[in-house]
Amino acid sequence: MKKSYSIVLILAIAAIFSSPAQPQTTGTGLIMGAHWDDGTNVAGTVIVGQMNATGPDTILATRTLSSGWASTTLSLSTSSLYDVTLVGTNGTQLVKFPFSAAMINPANLQRAAMNLVFRKTDSSLKSAQISVSMAF
Repeated sequence: MKKSYSIVLILAIAAIFSSPAQPQTTGTGLIMGAHWDDGTNVAGTVIVGQMNATGPDTILATRTLSSGWASTTLSLSTSSLYDVTLVGTNGTQLVKFPFSAAMINPANLQRAAMNLVFRKTDSSLKSAQISVSMAF
């Protein structure tokens, strides 16, 4: 009887202190921050598209900036070109830039983040910081 209590106790302790299984995420986390040069948040929408040789981009994600930030997770391909567009709440395109994963294995690209600062006087791009996290 003591042996069965010991086994139950060991299983209970193992269940309590074991960490839950975490699902494997497939894709790359893409994050964008957008702020004005006075420190306030830009309001608008971020659109990630896959560029096509003919015709318009294929829209892969559309995210509204929340407190100046937006994020999504996408599976990228080495053979595709993408672009990111930031549109203000008034419909004005603040910035649009292309990117590709052609020189790396997209499966190794865990996260790509960009923090943009715009001049409030004319909505032009003042600075951009880019950081990339990879796993090998």
